[in-house]
Amino acid sequence: MQMPRRRYLLYIFLQLGDPGVGWGPGEWGNLGRLHRLCRVVILCAIAWDMAVAAVHSAFAQAQSAPSSELKRQYDEAFQETLDKPSDLDALFKFATLATQVGDLEGAISALERMLLINPDLPRVRLELGVLYYRLGSYEAARTYLDTALKSPSVPPEVKKKAGEYLAEIDSKTRPSSFGGEVFIGFRYQSNANLGPATSRVLLFGQPANLNQAGLGTSDWGAVSSVQFRHRYDFGHQDKSALETQFTAYANRQFQLSAANVTLLDLTTGPRFQIFNGVMEDFTLKPFLTGGYVWVADTPYYGSWGGGLESNVLLANRLRNISVTLFRRQDNQDTSYLPTNSQYRGSSLTANTAFEYEIVPSVMLFATGSAQRFYADIAPFQSHTLLSVGGGLAFRFIDPFLKTGLPWTVNLSVSEQWWSYDQPDPIVDPGTMRYQNDTILSLLLAIPFDDRTTFSLSGGRFVRGATVPNYEFTNNSFMFGVSWRF
Repeated sequence: MQMPRRRYLLYIFLQLGDPGVGWGPGEWGNLGRLHRLCRVVILCAIAWDMAVAAVHSAFAQAQSAPSSELKRQYDEAFQETLDKPSDLDALFKFATLATQVGDLEGAISALERMLLINPDLPRVRLELGVLYYRLGSYEAARTYLDTALKSPSVPPEVKKKAGEYLAEIDSKTRPSSFGGEVFIGFRYQSNANLGPATSRVLLFGQPANLNQAGLGTSDWGAVSSVQFRHRYDFGHQDKSALETQFTAYANRQFQLSAANVTLLDLTTGPRFQIFNGVMEDFTLKPFLTGGYVWVADTPYYGSWGGGLESNVLLANRLRNISVTLFRRQDNQDTSYLPTNSQYRGSSLTANTAFEYEIVPSVMLFATGSAQRFYADIAPFQSHTLLSVGGGLAFRFIDPFLKTGLPWTVNLSVSEQWWSYDQPDPIVDPGTMRYQNDTILSLLLAIPFDDRTTFSLSGGRFVRGATVPNYEFTNNSFMFGVSWRF
């Protein structure tokens, strides 16, 4: 199992401190806004990816929950096969309905019975190959597809489809496999620069007026991301493989170029199964990671680190994925950000996620994380971050496009608490800095086919703080198209 892309973004997000007041012109205000923008932009990407992941991974092989009418037709068709065990039409009708309700084994049984009655049915062999492919039985699928192609009466459309599935099987069974995803979209934000709603802020503990440029400003922007995944299977019984993933993300605002964020991240490491025979599915993955971030089109920091991921099926339909990570970030001073090095430091992070499928169409998830960041030269930037979250994903039958692919609604909410070691001497040297974030996200995913999905999402990010400089609210709306390959 590949590590989900949202976790790579989460690693990067958790490395960013949250200083900066944005109280006016000058380097300190610029740096603070850039740092805060970088954190929140990446967090929005995480929320988007967590929602999309529920569409692409949690229900990857499941079918939509059958309607009562479809279930009734399925039961009637099954009874008809008992009454007419040699009727090809009755068997094929049942196989079709069984596939629609998710009874793939039942469909396979009916189609194989058809071949016992009449072996020269290349379309039936094709359907059997497709069903075995969906079950992950690639060699059985290959056998049926090959025999379908060898039939002298094979129709052109059957020949074409069988060839496509054979190519997919070759791709999935070779030791080295490659895949990925591309997303392009547009986003509106009510507070794109994450400025406070009021001009009354603090400077050296005294009231100060924020200039107009520092207040929250709405803006549209373009958002894009690409992910490349490679997996090399070592061919061992422990199912060990080397997994590598590269992620790139960029947003470009139409007016506020200071809110532009670009990041690159590369993670690689071996995954292997442990406790084989004791636990059904338990894998570990030690990994190395590195990346680079640009904010406002200027270099911000490079980072490197490593960690360990565990992925375990705890019970039927209940899975846990946990990650521990050490990461070092190297913020260098530049002419644009001459005090950027105050954010240089190291962090230790632990996060965990539980996924539980209530029924084939509904999944619940819960997350938690803890991080400790140690700043090298500015102890007031050292902090502890705790967070919890949860949500659900609900799938339903396509109401309009008639693609046969389910639509998905994903709702998530998370809460974060920040505790800094010391007051910020520039903002208010007499007040300890505490913050809490409430993040809401709602997403609708509409698949056009097995690879292409159109998505609509809305979100709300609310930050409260003991110092007013850091408080803000941002509402967002995004739409876009993703394509998996």
